[in-house]
Amino acid sequence: DEANWVDGDNLTISQYLEKNREEYSKFYRLLVGGKMLNTLYAYNPYGDNYTLFLPTDEAIDNFIARNQDYGNFEELENDTGFIKMLTRYHTLNRKVRTDEFPDGALNDLTLTGDRLVTGFHTIGNNQLIEVNNSATIIKPDIKMTNGYIHVISEVLQRAQISGYDWLQNNNDYSILAQAVKLSGIKSRLWWNKYTVFAEHDSIYHRNGINNVEDLIERIATPGMPVTNKNNSFYLFAAFHFVGGEFYLNDLYWGNKQYTTLAGKPLIITTGQEIKINPGVDIYKIILSGKGDTTAIDYISPIWENCNIITNTGPVHSISDMLFYEPLPRNQ
Repeated sequence: DEANWVDGDNLTISQYLEKNREEYSKFYRLLVGGKMLNTLYAYNPYGDNYTLFLPTDEAIDNFIARNQDYGNFEELENDTGFIKMLTRYHTLNRKVRTDEFPDGALNDLTLTGDRLVTGFHTIGNNQLIEVNNSATIIKPDIKMTNGYIHVISEVLQRAQISGYDWLQNNNDYSILAQAVKLSGIKSRLWWNKYTVFAEHDSIYHRNGINNVEDLIERIATPGMPVTNKNNSFYLFAAFHFVGGEFYLNDLYWGNKQYTTLAGKPLIITTGQEIKINPGVDIYKIILSGKGDTTAIDYISPIWENCNIITNTGPVHSISDMLFYEPLPRNQ
């Protein structure tokens, strides 16, 4: 009898929601409609309890306002197939405190079998935690008898786009996107999971490349179709795709070779820093105040634009142009 499970302040996750139904009324109703409320009354028979990422009512209102499929909350509530997925996507299959969160993807899966991404940001003296690069944790680590609740500022949404299509839909990465498209890589992406390393257009501009035509002129093998797997242009584009799902916290410690679509290994060294493609080229010269110079011979991740979730694996923004050999210089 659920009424007998309450023991003072020792509440299960669902009992906490019952007690605070006015504050979290909308997600409470979604849990009821998604047939998740009874699950979160109990202990997890298949793991070490649960973690619920709990959106505020305002977060759900914002989700509806941005979603053309629902005109109001009742329309969302009536879409039972969707809210079954949505409520399970907000629930981890283990109790996880925020001090266990990585700067990357959680290893513990949601009840939909997905991984969520967590990241840390500092504003003034406050450190904020974001989930899926969008939802700030407002109230962390509310301890329940069957797990934890973290209250969040936005509704979490499953990725519906592949890494390839993410590139095609982001204008800030248009040069690499066009190179990937012209190379015909899409038809050769047989991996279910892959990781994309991507340079912002500004990095191409810094290297004197303002459009994909400039890139072709700089690196393509003359007289050979750009879709040919031996063309340097094709190899350049394909070298940005690594087989497997590697969020930054998934990278192996030390030196590791990763398989790329180009058939050339990408070396990444993981330690106090993450060094991508070390020793291939000189990417930057740093001049100290004393006039000393330091050559940077590796590419770095741009942390604030890494661990971008797609349904095929993450996209990571990087600090310079990625190729397995030195980039040809301007003539």
